[in-house]
Amino acid sequence: MNRFIHILIGDPTKFSFENRVFNLGILLGFFMTFTTIFMNMASGYPYDLDAFFALIWLGSYYLSRFRGNFVWISVIDIGILIVFFTPYMWLSSNGIMGSVAYYTIIFAAVIAIVLDGKKRLMMHLLLIFMIAFLTIYDAGSFAAVIELRQISRFFGLLIMTGSMAILITVYAMTYNQEKRRNEAYAATIESNYIQQIYYMENLEHVIDKLKSDRHDFNNHLGIIYELVKNSPKEEALDYLTQLIERSKQYRQVVHIPYPVIRAILNYKLSGIEEKKIDLSTNVSLPEGLKMNEFDVSVILGNLLDNAIEACEKVPSDQRYLKLDLYYNPDYLVIRVENSAAGQVDKVKERFKTTKPDSENHGFGLKNISYLVERHEGLMKIESKQSAFIVNIALQVL
Repeated sequence: MNRFIHILIGDPTKFSFENRVFNLGILLGFFMTFTTIFMNMASGYPYDLDAFFALIWLGSYYLSRFRGNFVWISVIDIGILIVFFTPYMWLSSNGIMGSVAYYTIIFAAVIAIVLDGKKRLMMHLLLIFMIAFLTIYDAGSFAAVIELRQISRFFGLLIMTGSMAILITVYAMTYNQEKRRNEAYAATIESNYIQQIYYMENLEHVIDKLKSDRHDFNNHLGIIYELVKNSPKEEALDYLTQLIERSKQYRQVVHIPYPVIRAILNYKLSGIEEKKIDLSTNVSLPEGLKMNEFDVSVILGNLLDNAIEACEKVPSDQRYLKLDLYYNPDYLVIRVENSAAGQVDKVKERFKTTKPDSENHGFGLKNISYLVERHEGLMKIESKQSAFIVNIALQVL
């Protein structure tokens, strides 16, 4: 059944919600018109105009469903629907006393979903005007309209049409908002998943390097012993200096019982002193916290990317980065403070990245804020003359 529906109005993975609703509405209009043609043929009434409208709906369906012209054909068709088709069907049947009047309720729903903003409002006002005009025309005069029975039907139709338009508009807006949120989350997760693979691969390189250094430790001791015993003191000191500098590159290793978070932190923090950034960390998490490690690692990865990038823009003697990550009952607290080049724009610049390779780098504080909100957390951003601070609290159990 779903496959048949997808064939008729479009696959939801390829067609927007509005496009599919429009295709369905046009098909309903076509079958309604086709039914009228059949009834007129059986009764001996002319059906030329009905056939003309049927061709319009069929052509519009083809252009929207198979040619991808939904945006402009929808506006044109809704205009034809209100200005020409509705009056024709109304006047050729029993007017407000017949069933055709209540098709306007369906039309109002289609307009509410398909159009947006000023176009939606304009079309609904045009539909209301057309209903009022046709009611007066149908009654013969305005005086006849205000007769109790006629006016009650008119306002009943108007209320139902307006209510349907409002309800569907609210639903469509809510649906689209949630859809955009889910798409943004999916895009963020997908892109950051690629990042995580990159981080893990590089972390393995760091770990392999540490293992290699540990394996060579005895050899280093042997070399130092020989240098001290048989060579000038300066050669031994030079060799020791090289070993110390090499060990500093990998000394920032975080030990927490969460492998994904540990991996991202170890990768980001290892070798940071090569960039001449003064680093201080306070990372301590107890076991057993129920949290989404992946999302937390995405937040941390982007925060550290932004912080390191900002540090590299200030003089080397002013660079610093502070990371706090700890558990405060019911909340995972993340605080990142880094040196920054001058006053940071409080609204515009803080939600953008200046990285040239935006596909493989951070998605900025805007997407971090989205993830924080998704996990019912809080985020506070502080900007000072020479520092940028991000405070995050995520709900955990």
